[in-house]
Amino acid sequence: MASKVKNTSSAEAGFVDSPTISRRLNAILRVSTGIMLISFILFTGYTVISKYRDTVQRMRSLASILAINSEAPLVFSDKPSAEENLHSLSAIAEVSSAGIVKSNGDTLANYAPPPNLAQNLPGTAQDLLHKVFTGRLRLEQSVLAPNHQHPVTDPGRQIIGQVWIEADLTGAWLELSAVLGVFALVMLGIYGLGRTLNNRLAYSVVKPLEELAQTALEIGQNRNYDRRVQLHPSIIELNTVVYGFNQMLEQIQSRDEELQNRRDLLEQYNEELKDFSYIVSHDLRAPMINVQGFVNELGLSLEELRKILAPVMELIPEQKKTAVLEILDDDIPTSTRFITGGVAKMNQLLSGILKISRLGRQELNICLVDTQRLVNDNIESIKYQSDQARAKFQVQPLPQIETDAYLLAQIIANLLSNAVKYLDPKRPGTIEIWADEQNDQFRFFVKDNGLGISEQDQKKVFEMFRRGNNHTVEGEGVGLNYVKSAIKRLGGTISLESTAGQGSVFSFTLPKG
Repeated sequence: MASKVKNTSSAEAGFVDSPTISRRLNAILRVSTGIMLISFILFTGYTVISKYRDTVQRMRSLASILAINSEAPLVFSDKPSAEENLHSLSAIAEVSSAGIVKSNGDTLANYAPPPNLAQNLPGTAQDLLHKVFTGRLRLEQSVLAPNHQHPVTDPGRQIIGQVWIEADLTGAWLELSAVLGVFALVMLGIYGLGRTLNNRLAYSVVKPLEELAQTALEIGQNRNYDRRVQLHPSIIELNTVVYGFNQMLEQIQSRDEELQNRRDLLEQYNEELKDFSYIVSHDLRAPMINVQGFVNELGLSLEELRKILAPVMELIPEQKKTAVLEILDDDIPTSTRFITGGVAKMNQLLSGILKISRLGRQELNICLVDTQRLVNDNIESIKYQSDQARAKFQVQPLPQIETDAYLLAQIIANLLSNAVKYLDPKRPGTIEIWADEQNDQFRFFVKDNGLGISEQDQKKVFEMFRRGNNHTVEGEGVGLNYVKSAIKRLGGTISLESTAGQGSVFSFTLPKG
């Protein structure tokens, strides 16, 4: 049991702030584009490095071959042979110049091929390529004097000259740039195609789905079942969902209208029943009062009859005297007692009916009610009965609530009075009162350790003139029905949990405002 007002409210139901389908599609497109961009960067880097490495390796091989072929021309200073060796480099497009130099620094031969396509580019384009890539690559190779016994492995051979080769990489880089440009265009094309497909998908699928979701949300909030979602001729499967949704709305609307009509008829019937109950209970009270009045008159007349018959009773034969006395002292008083009891019972029932019929007629007076004070006042008003029943009250802190003070007082009074009346006389009674806060309402509890209510009697205790099997306690059977009607009038509900021989817990809800 909580020692204060419990707060068991949970977060209001709502939609989780999750990405929409459009956002997910855009995210997929962005991720795919990022992957393609990373792939392009990696591919570019790998291609550039591979291209440069292969060119360097090829130029080194050419320089080594040229150095071997230049040994004899350098030894014999054979310039024609040297020029012929250099001219063989014309088959290599990257070679922009080459030369064979003697050991004393004199040039034996030079080579300069005609300009290629890259060298014919405008200066600005060449400068741009040179800034982005390495423009020229120069490699030098020493030429050693031949050793006929060990022509290659002899480290002590004399250097007789040097060859050099200069490669112009502009053309290679231009070719590579063209390839990368085509690859980039393909990527842009794929991205554009993905964007186009994404937009078409968003228009043909996502937009109708969002419209369907928005319509469903508005219908759930406003309960306007006249809304319909338009069909889209582009997608058959989506139209099937939309058609089924519209059919469901039509069925709900039809059932809602039928339910509303029945509700109106029931409300009209209830109003007529209340009017009838009010008329019957009000008009029948006058005859009951008359019957009670005539019974009282009959009692007075009986006393007068006794006084009149007293002088002549000695003259009446003993047998007739006995019969007269039995009538005067037994039959007539017994009958009047039954009549008086029946009238009193009928007055109680009519009072209960009249009380409930007036409940639907009176206007509510909503104000801020201190339920703590209201409960304490009701406990004080039944202090005599609770003391007789040896009952103790345990009241936890209770909230303030906006409601009708009179009806709430009647509800509390009936529940506390019943809790006291149905305590078990064999043990001290304990009655606990507390409240829980639940979302936009409060739930109040009244728990006792009394006689309890059997499971088969729990449903009928809220019905008019229906009571449990325990009839040792007086009552007309309208108290809990009145409580249920009053709580419903205030916008709440009431429930019961009970175990025979252990006690009961009555709980009811009321809106906070």
